[in-house]
Amino acid sequence: MAGVALFLFSARPARACGVSASGVASCSLAEHDEAVRPRWVVAASGLYTSTRLRFGDGLQADQVRYAALATLAYLPTAKLVLQAGVGAAFGGSLTLSDGEYRFSPGPVALLGADFRAFDDGRYFLILTSALSFATARTNKSGEASESYHAFDVRLGAQFGVELARSVRPYATARVFGGPIFWRYENEAVTGTDVHHYQLGAGLAVRASKALNLFAEGIPLGEQAVAVGVGVAL
Repeated sequence: MAGVALFLFSARPARACGVSASGVASCSLAEHDEAVRPRWVVAASGLYTSTRLRFGDGLQADQVRYAALATLAYLPTAKLVLQAGVGAAFGGSLTLSDGEYRFSPGPVALLGADFRAFDDGRYFLILTSALSFATARTNKSGEASESYHAFDVRLGAQFGVELARSVRPYATARVFGGPIFWRYENEAVTGTDVHHYQLGAGLAVRASKALNLFAEGIPLGEQAVAVGVGVAL
C-alpha cells in the first residue's frame, strides 16, 4: 500500500487528447492538431531572375541576377505565415546598348506574409505578399562603380493540388512593382520593370514530417527559377 501511495503522489501529470472511459471526447482532433503543429520554420533558397528594366528617356536594360536567402517563418495560426529573410545577391549584370554593367555582391532583405485561403485536403489556394530590398554596385570596365538600390512589393496566389499527402504541384501568378535607383553616366536615374507580373508553376514535396523541398519555374513575365529547403521546428 505504501508503494502504491508513493507511486500515485509522485507520478507526473499526464496530458493527453483522446476518448474518456465514458466515450466522451476529451478534446477534438482539430484542437490536437493545433497543439502539436510546428510554429517555426527555417529555410534556405536560391534564386535566378531575368527581366527587362525601363529607365527614363527610353533607356532600357536586360537584367540577370543570382541570390541566396535564409528565411525564418512564424506560424501564429494554421493558415497564416509571417516571415523575414536576409541574404545576398552575388552575381549578375545589366546589359545596355553601350555595354555590360556587372553587379557586385550586395545584401538582400525580405518581409512577407502568406495566407491559406482555401484547403479541403486536396485542393488549396494560398495568397502571398512580400516586401523586399536589394542594394549593390554596378561596374563597367574602365569606369567607376555606381550605386544600385531596388525596392519591390509583390502580391500573388498559388493554386494547387495535394497528391499522396506529400506532393503538391501548383500554378502561381504574381503582380509586383517598385522603384530602382541607379546612377548611369554620372546621373541619377529611376527605373522599374517592363513586365510587372509572373506566371509559372512550382512543386512542393514533404520529404518527412519536418523536411520540405520546393522548386519553382517562371517562364512568363519576369522569368525566374527558385529552389529551396525548409525545416519545421
